[in-house]
Amino acid sequence: MNFHHLEYAVSVARAGSIRKASQNLYMSQPYLSGMIKSLEDELGYRIFNRTAAGITLTREGKEFIRSAKTILLELKRIREMNADEEEQRLNISCYYAAYVMDKFLRFHNMSDYKCADKIKEMGSKEVLESVSAGDSTIGIIFFVKEKYRNYMEMIAEYDLLATEFLKPMQIYAYMNKKHPLAGMPGMKVENLNDYPYVTYGDECSKKYLSILGIEEHPHLLEVSDRGSFNDVLRSGEYLTSMAYPPKFPENNSEFVLLPFEDKNIFLCSVFVTEKNYRLNKREKEFIDFVRKEES
Repeated sequence: MNFHHLEYAVSVARAGSIRKASQNLYMSQPYLSGMIKSLEDELGYRIFNRTAAGITLTREGKEFIRSAKTILLELKRIREMNADEEEQRLNISCYYAAYVMDKFLRFHNMSDYKCADKIKEMGSKEVLESVSAGDSTIGIIFFVKEKYRNYMEMIAEYDLLATEFLKPMQIYAYMNKKHPLAGMPGMKVENLNDYPYVTYGDECSKKYLSILGIEEHPHLLEVSDRGSFNDVLRSGEYLTSMAYPPKFPENNSEFVLLPFEDKNIFLCSVFVTEKNYRLNKREKEFIDFVRKEES
């Protein structure tokens, strides 16, 4: 057994099938299948149950994969001990959040390091999948307070660790200054049904609509990226709801926030990592930077 065997087994567990894992590893399926079989023979127990629908982990396999991930993280840390700090790049997946993107760009541009930082926006469930698959080292998700337990259970299912990111933020109606409601002091949540509403089309965003009571909105538009989201809002016809820290950016001359008069809704946030993963220096600096800017 060597480190490659551990990497192969973890890749299969993440992909949920040997076929997908072989594609991700750029190797033939028969070769990978043989490597897993030889590993199981050496261990004396099966890591995976093979079924027509794919593979699942055995009881022993769950413990093996958990230990393998820990070993591989330590191996990665050992290999990076002599790495220059400039190579400590950020690799973040995040729910569509203008506030986080703004802080990420500011942090990246002011950094003394010349790093190829990455940030990818996606739905909350996709964020968890990205971190679990090793495509991102940090994932940032948001959820309403009422769904805290549900999200903690979902994070646990992906075998990830959650840490509070920002303090709970109040949710407002958000619209372009050309919108008919832009000059109002506030509005009611129930009145969201009266105006065209734009949202993201991922599973978690759709569930959020039910919390607002607008899951059957008569004029709902779903988009898949923040560029389209902002273009729709700039038309002045659509509105949405969004959470922001107490201090709304004063230099934002294009959009306005309206408080809800009939209900206070707060959005929580966490960042997730693989268990036993330790943040590198720049990752810690980024999180501290966003938290400091918030206060």
